[in-house]
Amino acid sequence: MTQTLRLTVGAPAHGGHCIARHEGRAVFVRGGLPGEVVEAEVDDPAADARFWNAAVTQVLEASPDRVEHPWPEAAIGGVGGAELGHVALAAQRQWKLSVVRESLARFAGIEYEGDVRAAPGDDDRAGLRYRTRVSALAGEDGRATMAVPGSGVRHTLQAMPLAVEEAEEALLAAKAEPGQLIEVATTSFGETYVSRGKGDPKILTETVTAGGRSFAYGLRAGEFWQVHREAPGVLLAEVLRLVGDAPRVLDLYSGAGLFAVPFAAEGRDVTAVELAGTHTKGKTSLQQNLRGYPSATAVAGDTRRTVAAMTAADEDWSRGAVVLDPPRSGAKAATIQAIASLEPARIVYVACDPVALARDAKTLAECGYTVEEIQAFDLFPMTHHVETVASFARTE
Repeated sequence: MTQTLRLTVGAPAHGGHCIARHEGRAVFVRGGLPGEVVEAEVDDPAADARFWNAAVTQVLEASPDRVEHPWPEAAIGGVGGAELGHVALAAQRQWKLSVVRESLARFAGIEYEGDVRAAPGDDDRAGLRYRTRVSALAGEDGRATMAVPGSGVRHTLQAMPLAVEEAEEALLAAKAEPGQLIEVATTSFGETYVSRGKGDPKILTETVTAGGRSFAYGLRAGEFWQVHREAPGVLLAEVLRLVGDAPRVLDLYSGAGLFAVPFAAEGRDVTAVELAGTHTKGKTSLQQNLRGYPSATAVAGDTRRTVAAMTAADEDWSRGAVVLDPPRSGAKAATIQAIASLEPARIVYVACDPVALARDAKTLAECGYTVEEIQAFDLFPMTHHVETVASFARTE
């Protein structure tokens, strides 16, 4: 049974929805904008549900920030991946700013007074053509498909305007066995590579420029790398600035070593930790990228256990800095407490989820760390995702 409601859309909520109210019940509305009056169809109008989810079916009073979706396949009722495409680009950033502020205030008691910065070139490209990494599941005919959220239905893709042109062309042209994952990567050198399934041995080369210097990285096809064409440089520049002149750097969730390599190149004492599969000759990408830097150590292991072992060894981090870039779920309390037990002078946290950051920031405060600076970046246009970088200092 379905139910259609007339709703006045309220503020954005974390996850790409807005909140509306119906007879005292919260309704999370997809495809709306704050202030709009809409008709929306409830997914499952269970009478005993604490809240409902609904999708806009008709806009009765439109917001001035509503625009035509640039990727019709991903508009309301379509595939996922561009849930804010109906929102003007500047308004998308205000939407994300609202979510960042609410998250930090609610979960950490932090008042965020900054903004959400655009990545270089995004305004000129209207928030499109930024993804250098895209993936999709092969359908019955072997072509790339994406799912309609919550439906189990998959559509064969006709376009992928969020991707750089080379990646879009490769994804749409790719064929694979039904059900196989198709992954496409376009590197900073202009090489485009298509992998089908896991365990691909192909090594890709990336280069990142920050502070007037360029750094090279090798990583396996399908391995994590920031998807926005400008994100590695934007985040690296911010982390370098916030870490300052700390002589020791502990880089956690290091990936291929985006942050570790530049610090190692400066001759700093660097320990980088990543729990990852092995690379060629038994080496991880991180270990390969840090080879040749005598002051750097790459550790293939669990973050919390590695940090706990460093604490047990009574290592001195009083003048050092910890950089962490955890997964979307955050580092979580036990790992944050382990990091704080090292007593580093500064902690720089790169977050792709503001709620996870806020929860970990609260734990840091309980461990004696105060927030120094926070800055949010719009590295995922057309989606609700936002990247945030925060620095924390140990209270004397």
